[in-house]
Amino acid sequence: MTRARRNDDERGQASVLLIGVLMIGLMFVGLAVDGARMFTARRDLQSVADSAALAGASSLDEAQYRASAGLDVRLDPVAARRAVDEVLSGSSLPATVRVDVAVTDDRVDVRIARPVRPLFLGLVGMGPQGIGAHASASPQTG
Repeated sequence: MTRARRNDDERGQASVLLIGVLMIGLMFVGLAVDGARMFTARRDLQSVADSAALAGASSLDEAQYRASAGLDVRLDPVAARRAVDEVLSGSSLPATVRVDVAVTDDRVDVRIARPVRPLFLGLVGMGPQGIGAHASASPQTG
């Protein structure tokens, strides 16, 4: 008789365990999906930052370059900024993006940042996560 009573008391424990395992599995899937979204968004930002910095670094002050017979390689800050802006406007950056560009005589620095809202982890209260990318380029001599 005690054996039958024990079986009745343990009824349903497997379903509680199964629900727990499924919840943990769902959390790992959510973490994987949101992690992949963050990684992809950051890679895209890095690609745009790299392209913009390289475009800016290719905008030389040609008058100074010719006057020095190629010995003085400097950027044209206005043309460099214009080249960076063309790359940024041609990319598909969202409206929530923040871009900082610094142009000097010998370097172009581009910093891009934006928030990314997690899909699955947002359901448990995690808000938007900031991601960013930085690229720096300078003209090469010789």
